Amino acid sequence: MTRRARLPVTLAMLALAAGCASEGMPPGGPIDTTPPKLLVVSPESGSLRVGAKQAVMFRFDEVIGERTRAGAALDQAVVVSPSEGAVSVDWHRTYITVRSHKGWRPGTAYTVTVLPGLLDLRGNATRTPLQTVFSTGTVIPQGQLSGVAFDWVTQRVATGARIEAMIGKDTVLKFTAVADSTGRFVMTTLPSGPLELRAYVDANRNQRLDARELWDSASVSLTDTASREF
Repeated sequence: MTRRARLPVTLAMLALAAGCASEGMPPGGPIDTTPPKLLVVSPESGSLRVGAKQAVMFRFDEVIGERTRAGAALDQAVVVSPSEGAVSVDWHRTYITVRSHKGWRPGTAYTVTVLPGLLDLRGNATRTPLQTVFSTGTVIPQGQLSGVAFDWVTQRVATGARIEAMIGKDTVLKFTAVADSTGRFVMTTLPSGPLELRAYVDANRNQRLDARELWDSASVSLTDTASREF
C-alpha cells in the first residue's frame, strides 16, 4: 500500500478511536426529567369582579400534553367549584383555558384546580395541584370543608372520590372537590350555613353519580371550617 493510500485509513482509525474514548454527554444535552412549571395563572388568585365570560388560563414553561398521565382528556384533570355542569377545557400547546358554558355566576367565588398528572412531551408529570381562587363579586367566602373518603368494600381510601356540597335546595350549583391519593380532600370558598354533602366513587370518571357506584351523604351546618369522613 502506498503512503497516499495509507493516509485516509490512518485518519479514519484516529477519528474512531477519539469517538470511542469520549465519555461526554450524548448529543442533545441532559435528559429532561422536570415536570411542567406553572408560569402564569389568570385571573390571579384573590381577584375580584371577574367577568362572567372571562377564561381562566394556566400557562406553563413548555409544551404540555393533551392527555393526563392516566390517559384521560384534560377536562378530567380540571375541577371547577362551584359548577353548574361541564366546563370547556381547551389546549393551546403551552397553556390551557377553562370556561364556563353558562358563564360565571354573579356574586360567586370560584376555585379552579388542575389536578396532578399534567404531562410534558417527555412524560414528566406535575405532582401537586395547581389552583386559582377568584370571585365575580366583591367577596371570597372563607368557609372550608375537609375530610377523608374511604371505601369500606375494599378497605382502602377512596382515591379520586368526588365530594359535592349543595346549598339549601339549589341542587344545580355544586361545590366540588376530588380526594387525593390518600383519600383526603379540601373544599374552599364555601358560604356559611347548612350544606348537603355527597361523596361517591366515580368509577367511570364521568363526573356524576351513576347506578352501582358507592356513595355516602351527610348534612353540615358550616360557620367557618368543618371536617367530615365519608
